[in-house]
Amino acid sequence: MKKIIVLLLLFSPMLVTAENISLEGLDEPQWKDFAPVAYVDVQEPKGLGKFNDVTAYWYKRKVEFENGIEKCRTVENNDEKITCYQNLKVKQYQKNSDYNARIEAMERQQMSPAEMQNPTSNMFPINGIINNFTKFQPNELH
Repeated sequence: MKKIIVLLLLFSPMLVTAENISLEGLDEPQWKDFAPVAYVDVQEPKGLGKFNDVTAYWYKRKVEFENGIEKCRTVENNDEKITCYQNLKVKQYQKNSDYNARIEAMERQQMSPAEMQNPTSNMFPINGIINNFTKFQPNELH
């Protein structure tokens, strides 16, 4: 349900702006608008970098995005070109949403059940130190 709402929220402003854009004012989608800052200029992983799944994922997405841009550039009709760019944007937003959901799921999976039950459990060492500190008050030291 969240995905549908996100798509509607993302797609509705595009419909409004599509009516007001002429070809001269039409800006192609930019990769930097969809990729994390660290992966805007991602290069093909080589050597040991081939084993970095995250870099490989973003490189593959960048190549697919650039192929989509090239495909949209070949469209002659202005309305169809606008639609092509909008579809490309929606696809990229959906992929980002799916990617973020996978990351969140992996993070939840790595948490132990106790950590999920008690979010303050990561403060245990601090609480232990504070409890020990309060045992020795200055007036008790003679």
